[in-house]
Formats: sequence, structure tokens, C-alpha cells
Amino acid sequence: MQLNNHHSNLKTSVFGILYVLILLVFGYLIPREDFAVQLTCFAFAFGLYILMAREFTNNQTGIWSGISAAIILRLVFIVAVPELSDDFYRYVFDGQLLENGVNPYLYLPLTAFEETGIVSNAFWNTLLTEMNSPNYFSVYPPLHQTVFWIAAMTGEHLLMNIMSIRLVLILFDLLNIYLIWKIIQEWRLPNRALWLYAFNPLVIVEISGNLHFEGIVLTGLLLSVYAFNKKRNVTASLGWSWAVGLKLTPLILGPLWLKAWTKNKLISFFILSGILIVLLLIPLSFDNGLAGFWKSLSLYQHNFEFNASVYYLLRDFFSFFLGYNPIAYLGPALNMATFLSIIGFVYFWNIEKAEDLAEGIVWIYLIFLLLQPVVHPWYLIPAFGVSVLTKNRVFLMWTFLVFLSYAAYRNMEVQEPWVFIIIEYGLLFFYIGLKMIPKILKRRKY
Repeated sequence: MQLNNHHSNLKTSVFGILYVLILLVFGYLIPREDFAVQLTCFAFAFGLYILMAREFTNNQTGIWSGISAAIILRLVFIVAVPELSDDFYRYVFDGQLLENGVNPYLYLPLTAFEETGIVSNAFWNTLLTEMNSPNYFSVYPPLHQTVFWIAAMTGEHLLMNIMSIRLVLILFDLLNIYLIWKIIQEWRLPNRALWLYAFNPLVIVEISGNLHFEGIVLTGLLLSVYAFNKKRNVTASLGWSWAVGLKLTPLILGPLWLKAWTKNKLISFFILSGILIVLLLIPLSFDNGLAGFWKSLSLYQHNFEFNASVYYLLRDFFSFFLGYNPIAYLGPALNMATFLSIIGFVYFWNIEKAEDLAEGIVWIYLIFLLLQPVVHPWYLIPAFGVSVLTKNRVFLMWTFLVFLSYAAYRNMEVQEPWVFIIIEYGLLFFYIGLKMIPKILKRRKY
């Protein structure tokens, strides 16, 4: 028995060392234009992830050994400049505006220097020329801006700004791991759920590597699920409101909460949530900053498209007959379809325990993402983080397939190869039809 344990620990250590080495190559040596090498690295990392999750589960390896490994994997990127996403330039720009006492919702980056009196220099010019949104007002809600401002306190030093944001994101991601651990203890789930999240390469790459805030959104969702299990509607309200304050997207879960709470807790939950969400978003109204924020958000909804599924099918179908891209009409139409689909789903979904709430969240996010015109890889993280608490593995599969969308950045001009989109969504829909739809039909409310 002791020899077997030693052999298992040795295998786990080898897997972990290889995983770290792949992340080092991935994060520091490969430009995003070299997609073939990046995909190869990501595929190897995903394979090691599955092996590590299995080893830590089957051999009941100490919880702290696994958490230590998860921390090390996240710290691999500590001094890396994000390669797959350039969103961080806008983060730093907004944070520096705040540090200079300027409301980031009021000015376009291209005209900010003329209108604010800030003196441009090499640092500011780098931010301006490298960001992907110099012609748009900021679309990042106040909770994002708070982290940007904290990072800006380190001065006009890009790497220090990046590291500051990264440390905040890693701390919240470790809180996610803690919340998952607490929940699986309460629900008597195997530790596999914890390792499926803690070692997932998409989670590590997108949060620690590319500096996306979906991990902090997940923190709010996990807190709300944990609190629901405890029947603590105030804490659940705090968690959901926190998630909404960060991304707005978790508002799609409102109908599910209507179904989840009993009447005596429902009213207080929504009253408190409404107050908290308003408080978290109220800085948008300062100096009429909401106008610019809403303009950019609306522009995003009506003009951008990336890695979509249903939207692309409808777009190409109608474009054939209309002779132009109907995104201005399809975007709002799909938003309405999303709303109606979620209402229909919630009507038929039974919530008898917290596990049902968690799986309901996963399905609602799936409906939402499949009907959106823009699906960036990091959008999957909140749903995936909740899904590990369920038997629903569709987002686990998608966290691998979605990396194919990065093929769009092989050239200077973003171009999405149809073959990769077909592979990604073909396999995803096949899995949903084969594995998931039969299960949800069994739960149908008669």
C-alpha cells in the first residue's frame, strides 16, 4: 500500500512539473499568432489537468497538497504580459485616469489628453496605441474600476500594474477554490469537483494569465449557492448582487431566484438585491457617466460578433436573402429569445435543493451563451465553476473546445476559420443532444 501511494505521489508530481513547464512556455514564449503551437500546448495542459484531477481524486491526496499545486499553477504567470488578450491595456488606462482624479466613463481614450489636461508620455502612449477600444467609452462597471485604481497606485509602470491586477484576481480565485471545498463538504460530494476547477487550464490562463474578471463573478455565484443551501437569503443576495455589479450578465439568473425562494424570503431577497445592485452601480451616474457606458454597451451588443453558434447560422441565413449583415436586428431579437427561453426553462425546472439551483444556473448560462453573438473563452468561467458542483459536464468539455476560437488571431486582422467553429460547436451540440437533453427531459415538471 505504501509503495502504491509513493508511486501515485510520484506520478502526480511529474504531472504537475510538466504542467508548470507547459504553462511557462505558453505564457512567456509563444505569440498568439502562433496558434498551432499554442493549441498544442493547451491540449497537453488539458490532458495533464485530467490526469491530475483523477490522481488527486482516486488517491485521496491531501487537500493542502492540491491547493498548493493550484496556487503554483496560477503564479506561473505572475510576471507575464498577457498574450492572448489586450484588454488589460484598457484596465490600466482606466485605472490611471482614476488615479489622476478623472472619471473614466466621461472621456474617450483618443481625446482624453486634450480634455483632461493629463500630460501624455511614453507610458500613456503605449496604453493608447495598444488598447482595442480607443474609440469607445469604458464598459467596465465600478467594481472593475476599483481594482484598476488599486493597480494604478503602483505608479506608471505597466508590469507593476499588471501584477497588481493579477494578484487581486488570484486571491479571488483562491476564494473560489475555498467556496467549492466548503460546498462539497456540505453536499458530501467527492473531491473531484474541487480538482476539476482548481487545475483547469482555461481557468488558469484566462484569470491569472489574461486578467479577466469572470473569476470574481464566480465568487459571487458560489457564495449565493452556498448561502442558499444554508437558507441565508441575505448572504445569497450579497453574492448575486456582487456578481451582477461586476458583469451585469448574472441578471439572467433573476427568474431562477424567483423560483428558488419561498414567499417569505423572496421579497427580502429581491429588495436587498435591488438596493445592493443600485449601490454598486451608482458611480456610473456621477457626472452623467452612465450615458457613455450605456452607449458603448449598446454598441457592443449591436456591432460585435465573435465565436457565436446560433447567431452565425441565423446571420448567414438572413444575409443570403437580405444582402447585408442583419446584426442590428438579430442582436436584440436573440436577446428577446434568450429571455423567453430562460423564462420557459425556469417554469419547467424544479428546485428542491441547492444542487438543483446550481444545475439551473449552469443551464441558464448555456442558453445565454449559445444565443449570444459574442462568446469569448473567458465567458465560460462562471458557469463552469458552478457546473463542477453538478453532474453536468457540458462546460467541462467546452473549456477545451472554446480554445479553438483563438485561431481567429493567427493574423493581424481577426479572421475566424469556419472549420474551427464547426468543430467546436459540432462537438458541443452533439454532446448536449446525446448526454444532457435526455436528463433535463426527465426533470420536466408535469
